[in-house]
Amino acid sequence: MNLVPEVRLTYRSPLVERLRETGRATVGQLELVLPASFGFCWGVDRALAMVEEARQEYGERPMWLISSIIHNPRVNADLRAKGIGFLRGEHATKGALEALGENDVVIVPAFSATVDDMEFLRARSVTIVDTTCPWVIKPHKRTLKYLKEGFTTIIHGTVGHEETEATCSLIEHEGGHYVVVYSIEEAEVLASYLEGTADADALRSGLRCGSFSPGFDAEEHLLKIGVINQTTMLASESRAIGDRLLESLKQRDGEEALAETFRDFDTICRATQDNQDAAAAVAQEQPDLYLVVGGYDSSNTKNLARVGHRLGVRAFHIEGPHCLGEKLEFRHRGTGEIEHEADWLPSQRPLKVAFSAGASTPDALLGEVIERLVELCGETLPASEV
Repeated sequence: MNLVPEVRLTYRSPLVERLRETGRATVGQLELVLPASFGFCWGVDRALAMVEEARQEYGERPMWLISSIIHNPRVNADLRAKGIGFLRGEHATKGALEALGENDVVIVPAFSATVDDMEFLRARSVTIVDTTCPWVIKPHKRTLKYLKEGFTTIIHGTVGHEETEATCSLIEHEGGHYVVVYSIEEAEVLASYLEGTADADALRSGLRCGSFSPGFDAEEHLLKIGVINQTTMLASESRAIGDRLLESLKQRDGEEALAETFRDFDTICRATQDNQDAAAAVAQEQPDLYLVVGGYDSSNTKNLARVGHRLGVRAFHIEGPHCLGEKLEFRHRGTGEIEHEADWLPSQRPLKVAFSAGASTPDALLGEVIERLVELCGETLPASEV
């Protein structure tokens, strides 16, 4: 497949490209710092390039996305502006899913799709453009291996996230079972059951709705477990979860039995890992302000902010420049819901401001955030940088 240059050019930012080369810049009393790795990953570039190629190849045929191609509102808005419809979600066209036929072109998002959705599309004889990221296929392959060996899959992921839904649907389709744990705290609930200090009712009540496969029986289905990760989770937490569950089975079965009862495999995306490591390196500099840019539904962006929090830096997860109003108009995502914060902009000078961006965040959007922050601080970027 030839990548279409227009995709990358559409979202270029001369300012971000310059900062990407240097890692930092001084603008008046501001020090701007960017990590060594951030923003659009290869899988996102690939997905958007495939969409452009499909638009060129299929011309005027109706073209649809199952849902958001990636978790970035601007990118999805751009696709709608190009005439690509949505079958599900906030911007879905009513009745379009049921009316699909052989003249329609349907794009599978980078997150993948459920088995039921893929079977439905094939039954309707639509043309399928599958942009599933190859890194997302990695946990699918590992899960199939676990199933063949009789293991129940423990997924470090988010219930309801498209990638995890696709993985769960594959397990169900193959007759297997799963448990989804979102955090080390939820993994502790599972570990307590495995160690015998909590019963099945406590396990059920301790995890969120949708965490268990249909027909799940803890006594039967937790004899042998294999761990995978949604590719965009916090890598350090995934490792901690694997270690904790290993320890719980060691207590339950003894160390010699682990070869028969436990499997662990790192399925975190390489770009996710690189972005998190780079974000941590910047956070360790203890900036006065750390802005992480990306869609509020973006798992990998949320976890970049968590990297900052874990290192004692209050990192603000924002969607774009519209979140940076005046001092009393700052919108960001905290540990859960979207929050409105007053007097968010530090008054001291000089001021060190760090930035990062999720794997689904265009450079152009990050550049607009940097420009807005500089403006709010009363500084001016050199003309060559804008």
